[in-house]
Amino acid sequence: MRPRIALWILTLFSIQIHAAVNIQSEHSYGVVFKLTGYEDRQYLSASQAAFRIPLSATVPVGFTLATSVFIEDATITKEAIQNKLNVYRQFDDVWNEGFIEGCLLISYKGSQRASLDPEVQAWLESRGITHLFLSDNIQRPSEGVIPIYTFAESPPPGPLLIFPSENKHPEITFHNVYRLYIDDYDAFLFGSIPDLITGAWIPTNLSHTFDDGSSSQLIPVPTRIRLAATGNQPLTGMRFGLKDIFDASGLPTAAGSHAYALTHPIPHTTAPSIQRLLALGAQMVGKTRTSQFAHGAAPWEYMDVPYSWNPRGDEHFTASASSSGSACAVAGYNWLEFAVGSDTRGSVRKPAALVGAYGIRPSHGSVDLTGVVPLSEEMDTAGFFARHPAIFHDVAIQWYAEYLVGTNRPSTRFPSKLFYPTEHFPMKNEAAQRVVEWFINILQRHLSINTVRVNFTEMVVPFFPNGSFPAFQLSSNKLAEYRSWVDVGKPTTEKYIAQYGEPPTFDPIPEKMFARAQSITKDDFAASVALKRAFQKAVADNIFKEDAHSCSDSLFIYDAATGGLPSYRVEEFNHLSGATPFLLTAAGNSDNSETRLSDFFNFLASMGGLPEVTIPLGEVRYYSHLSKKWEYIPVAVELVARKGCDGMLLDLVKRLGELGVVRGVGVGRSMFS
Repeated sequence: MRPRIALWILTLFSIQIHAAVNIQSEHSYGVVFKLTGYEDRQYLSASQAAFRIPLSATVPVGFTLATSVFIEDATITKEAIQNKLNVYRQFDDVWNEGFIEGCLLISYKGSQRASLDPEVQAWLESRGITHLFLSDNIQRPSEGVIPIYTFAESPPPGPLLIFPSENKHPEITFHNVYRLYIDDYDAFLFGSIPDLITGAWIPTNLSHTFDDGSSSQLIPVPTRIRLAATGNQPLTGMRFGLKDIFDASGLPTAAGSHAYALTHPIPHTTAPSIQRLLALGAQMVGKTRTSQFAHGAAPWEYMDVPYSWNPRGDEHFTASASSSGSACAVAGYNWLEFAVGSDTRGSVRKPAALVGAYGIRPSHGSVDLTGVVPLSEEMDTAGFFARHPAIFHDVAIQWYAEYLVGTNRPSTRFPSKLFYPTEHFPMKNEAAQRVVEWFINILQRHLSINTVRVNFTEMVVPFFPNGSFPAFQLSSNKLAEYRSWVDVGKPTTEKYIAQYGEPPTFDPIPEKMFARAQSITKDDFAASVALKRAFQKAVADNIFKEDAHSCSDSLFIYDAATGGLPSYRVEEFNHLSGATPFLLTAAGNSDNSETRLSDFFNFLASMGGLPEVTIPLGEVRYYSHLSKKWEYIPVAVELVARKGCDGMLLDLVKRLGELGVVRGVGVGRSMFS
């Protein structure tokens, strides 16, 4: 919207509907406003028109609010309209009663010609409707107090804002309305709305300033009414956030790096994996924060992009790993159904455990990763977070369904064995361990999954080089460091020097990894690839064996979080009584004999190409020296299975939900309050 037009718009708003709409600001992509009586909410009306109705020059219509409804009955009664509005009221968090105090659009979906019941006009007048719009297959009643207009094409349902047009031939333009939610936990970089002209996305950069002078993004959320009307796709009505290593047409991809953003153009295509989610009916609302280039980093090592806030407990926990922004968004906002992340060596699983959400690392190769900033093509996967087991199951089954690995392999029962690593359990928090033991007993009692207590390290160590986990971890590090440098770090550095005449500055962890990577030869990398593939085969042949009925003959359980103890986003807080540092990916030096597999079981799925799910079980109390009161910390477990047995794992989560063993978690400080 150009400044001249914007000034004209503001003037008309103040003249015609100043009592109903209060303009807050105007932007190229739309107008921010509030409604009288709903001052606690903000809205964005997109500048692009979603629907147009041509009018004669003698019909003046100014700016006003509108509600669009679809009616199925040939005789349109006030009860039918009221029922539709009741559905809006119960189902949607964007629409409210204010939108019915302006214009009403009624579309008839039947095959025969419809008519209005005589009581409708009087009821509309009593509701304060100023203009009535009818689809042209509805018989137009005799003129009453309310002006009536007709239209040929169906408008989108739900809340709209009407703008007049500057065209020579007057027309009414209806614009989509989004509710703006404050990103309290700084999980997002920016919001986004669809570009109705190009089919791409438009970034929004709206912020809310708090009393202390700090600010957070405002995220535009589409009405569920409109999402539900787009079709019967499996994920219709679901909103998601997208980790900022995935390309979305029209939105910048920065991968947590200012230098990367400055040296890479805004993509004109959307990653195929995200196209798949959109085709399934899900709606993206914005990009979430990530550690730089998806390298694991502690919260205090984030420099270019500040770290997100974990909503749980005293709100000072770490959320770990590179997909922490997506995890915090799901744990913080009930207006979001799921959030996309990536998992190379734990970047979905660890944050999911720490925020108490469902998460998945699918079998390696389950998703086309074109259009995704790579870390290691030998280990990279696309995963996501959700709060409800049924939504978690449905999103995963649908998203991964078209790929060759994972969800479609049939199973008629669940595995009979659960490997319980005695060198890893019990958890440090006794109350958390009791939750895990309860869960294991449930698996045996209801699903006939029997616990096999083993030293799991001893089972796996024969498949490590020279029986050394540190050497194994070093090879894994080489896979990530070499590829990230060759594919991302080196070209970004070269482009930056060419553009600005000096090398870029990266965050501390990528800086170290890129430095190490320059001493890794192609032969070193090839040797690490060979080791990884040999390990994958050994695990398939010796540990997670194929089963004709259960896909995988066994499961493996472990804790990817902190053993039920708080671990904080501020380094010094981890020295408080009862706290513990969170272990990310260690350097993996071959002479570091203190590095243990039992502290890094996340490497098992990463190097074995295995599927793994995070299941939130509950929460236990701890005393916070920051809030000075008792708080709750999530307890979650990981379940790992044979490669390709994703569908079995997902069915297991669904079954546990049906049994009431696991359930949906809430948002905020506690999972269940």
